[in-house]
Amino acid sequence: MRNKRWLGAGLLALLVLLAINELRPVGAVAATPVTASVVAGGGAAVPVPWPADAQAALGVEDEGVIAATSGARPQPIASVAKVMTALLVLKARPLATGQQGPVITVTADDVAEYHQEDADGESVVPVQAGEQLTEYQALQGLLIPSGNNIAGLLARWAVGSVDAMVQRMNQAARAMGLLHTRFADASGFSAQTVSVPADLVRLGEAAMNDPLIASVVAMEQATLPVMGTRPNVNYALGQDGILGIKTGNIPQGGAIYLFAANGRLPDGRTRLLVGAVQGLPTLDLAFSGAKALLDAARTSLQVRHVVSRNQTVGRYALPWGGGSDVVAGQDLDVVVWPGTVIRVALLADPVQPPVAPGTTLGHLHITAGDSSWDVPVANVDGLAAPGRLARLTRITW
Repeated sequence: MRNKRWLGAGLLALLVLLAINELRPVGAVAATPVTASVVAGGGAAVPVPWPADAQAALGVEDEGVIAATSGARPQPIASVAKVMTALLVLKARPLATGQQGPVITVTADDVAEYHQEDADGESVVPVQAGEQLTEYQALQGLLIPSGNNIAGLLARWAVGSVDAMVQRMNQAARAMGLLHTRFADASGFSAQTVSVPADLVRLGEAAMNDPLIASVVAMEQATLPVMGTRPNVNYALGQDGILGIKTGNIPQGGAIYLFAANGRLPDGRTRLLVGAVQGLPTLDLAFSGAKALLDAARTSLQVRHVVSRNQTVGRYALPWGGGSDVVAGQDLDVVVWPGTVIRVALLADPVQPPVAPGTTLGHLHITAGDSSWDVPVANVDGLAAPGRLARLTRITW
């Protein structure tokens, strides 16, 4: 009798366990990476010729910032702020390359601002009431002789007021990921308009991606109706392949130079190099610092292959049997400074089968220096849900 009771109790317990297993949800299954978490940066580390007692950064077109001095602090950027002003003027009032755009009539208030800023020792462009400037001419006056008063004139014309422009500049900085940048004015005269070199490189890349701005900052001089002809304040233009972008100088922060030049990389392609030097006493020293960085980049930068399309980077192993490889969705080559550590992390989503073959399930996150890339990943085979028998008899999942 006792054995029958034990047998009955055992059968009841088994039925309860089966019932629980049937109703218990199936947990998500995580992928396991099969790639190395670190890819060698290629050869021995090569020192970057950073300017002494200053901060700087260097980037490559489509690659982002590849190297930057450590511990950079937000410092005044002076007239380099006008690059963001130009971008937002063109966002509010688009203008294609080769067009002059609408006419802006200089007002008595614009003239009063010019005289006040001139008396304060600011960088200004002479204007007269009733003078007419096209949008293109005003952008020239902003970026070539670097007129602070033209920044105010354009801000009022494009978005209604200087305050409205400053608000848009800060919004754009956040949207562009310029986390250490703050604008207090449209011209950069305020010492509260600050940034760091890595942010300035990203700003410079955005500017050089705009064909009109790229064409203006490459001009050696500008001619306006009242001002006449003035040279570009970027007097390093044309030297060492420099194509732009903007200089700045402010007593509270020294010289700032945001520059761009073409460079031929080891893969044979010519790419745009963008850099920023901040905090040197004079523009001459800033120009020398830029030249040293460009020379080093042209001889030292390397192209490293990180992952290939359809390369297996992980695997889903289903507890009830079966699974699938996880593969990269595209090739990725990155430009790095020699010795840079390239880190690779598989960020694939935990899955709840069934999952169809070829479903994008997260990405491979790659970082090198201050830059990062995301390569989509997908499962090769379908991931089937467990059958009823597997669900009933499971123990650990």
